Amino acid sequence: MTAIFKPEGDLFRATEHAGGPWSPDMLQGSATTALMTREVERLAARSGFAVRRLTFDLWRPAGLRLFRAVSELLRDGRKAKTLQVRLMDGETEIGRCTALLTAPSGESPIDPFARPLAPDSGPEAGSPPPAFAQKWSRYFQNVSVRLIEGALEKPGPAAAWMRLDAPLVEGEPNTPLLQAVQAADFSSGVAQIVDMREWTFINPEISLYFFRPPEGEWILIRAATRVGAHGAGLTTATLSDRNGPFAEVMQAMSFERREAVQAQAS
Repeated sequence: MTAIFKPEGDLFRATEHAGGPWSPDMLQGSATTALMTREVERLAARSGFAVRRLTFDLWRPAGLRLFRAVSELLRDGRKAKTLQVRLMDGETEIGRCTALLTAPSGESPIDPFARPLAPDSGPEAGSPPPAFAQKWSRYFQNVSVRLIEGALEKPGPAAAWMRLDAPLVEGEPNTPLLQAVQAADFSSGVAQIVDMREWTFINPEISLYFFRPPEGEWILIRAATRVGAHGAGLTTATLSDRNGPFAEVMQAMSFERREAVQAQAS
């Protein structure tokens, strides 16, 4: 199976499978964030620290080109470290990830106020989306989806298991952290609340907060979106694996009515 990126020395070339929903010649956000996460994960493994927060700022649209990841240690503490990974298209920075790592401790306290959660149905109990929804982007065609609540083609909150089937980088397995980050970018799509024939919506950033490492290939997204004033919105999501929740996601959303719809209304 063709990978999302092919390594060329220290660089990574995006293949046609990296294409996103707004243009097949532009990177899917999941591909962008996952490639930066790959570098964070490598740096975290060397330090022995755990990834606790990942914040991605997606500054510019990225074509199917050749990229390099440039990393920098911003803070090197005994209990916490802050890393920065910049994704470069030549000399142009198209996105940035700021990662918080923390030192593991011996044990965690018991939360006396925690309520036991009913276990979610696994991906085997879910149903795939309609064929046309799976064709929203070339990248998405390489993602297995199993819905257990709601529907991708209808507005409203939903819950869906996802798994990237193609290798993110040719010759490398997809780690649970990469699976989690690439799935998280779909939170706003899973919880879309508008008719996409009338509106566009983008998330110029996304933040993930981890309270334990993810496990396995399948990631469950349980997401909802709220709309505020002047086209602003917020998507929140809980990420789970087969053992339960492990992270929370927040995406700042920006909505804009499509020009053709505006012209018809005037």
